[in-house]
Amino acid sequence: MRTFLRKRLGPLLEKLAAKASYPVKKDVFASLSRLLRHIQAKPGKKGLSLQADFSKDKFIIFSDHHKGNKDYSDDFATNEFNYLAALDFYFNHNYNYINLGDAEELWKYSPQQVIPKNKISLESEARFQKENRYFKTFGNHDLIWKNKIDVALWFKDIFKFPLEVWEGILLKTIIHDQELNIFLTHGHQGDKMSDNNGFSTWLVSHIWRPFQRYLRININTPSSDYALRDKHNIMMHEWSSRRKNLLLITGHTHKPVFASGLYSLHPGNQIPSGEIHSPVKKQNFKPSYFNSGCCCFNDGDITGIEIADNKIMLVKWHQKENIAERIVLEEKLLSEVMKDLNN
Repeated sequence: MRTFLRKRLGPLLEKLAAKASYPVKKDVFASLSRLLRHIQAKPGKKGLSLQADFSKDKFIIFSDHHKGNKDYSDDFATNEFNYLAALDFYFNHNYNYINLGDAEELWKYSPQQVIPKNKISLESEARFQKENRYFKTFGNHDLIWKNKIDVALWFKDIFKFPLEVWEGILLKTIIHDQELNIFLTHGHQGDKMSDNNGFSTWLVSHIWRPFQRYLRININTPSSDYALRDKHNIMMHEWSSRRKNLLLITGHTHKPVFASGLYSLHPGNQIPSGEIHSPVKKQNFKPSYFNSGCCCFNDGDITGIEIADNKIMLVKWHQKENIAERIVLEEKLLSEVMKDLNN
């Protein structure tokens, strides 16, 4: 029956899903603007607003782990070694951890398949939360994080409660007597299958996703379609470049981006799997957009964004001779980024 239904319905469903996921600029812009306004006007509802002093406050931002059930199609299994080593480093060095979403892969797997298989990683994350150093936004692949009942049901034995989950986070700081806002969200804004009202979200989570898993249908998303994720990154840059004194940090596309690709990679440093980190051609534009990349590159590497010591950095963790090694791919003083924003 599964084979029959997949043959009959698969092509149509894949086409509809791809169309629904394709970013439309006006929808992306409207959704990001709406969320930012909401956080600024009503912090603590959809999003969190935090005052930060980056001379002493330190943050690590990871996204898109896509933790699975440890089978052959689990995108995270080969990356867990580097991820756990990175978490140990950041926990011991007193970083705050911002998890930007798509932490669990719940399009391919059910929660009962994923969560028990990833307790070590989840408990490592929970260490930050127990010290009030853990901040979580939901993505479009880890849908249970959008529902407080689901969060309480599946994570009650791992995290302490209440466990707040946000759509966005706003870090506010002062650079040379000017306010700089750093806006963080997963980045699926404008995706009609994910960025929508409560009923549509419930429909996707409880009807479409189980049906997709039963039929074993893989759909094109920004994480697997190069043209789509390039277009989404460009839109994110265009939106952020129109804002004053604002940096936007997202995940979702799995493509690391540092300062809109304005600066050059350090000599000898390579993005995992040949990923392209610049969403647009070099020209006179603002270094306003950053993307943390992902924790599921097929070579086992992971990338993230660090903000510490008044600098912002794109970092990579990779395995070398059975040791996880941290490499800084890009770095810039926040004061220099701020200067370029104003230019």
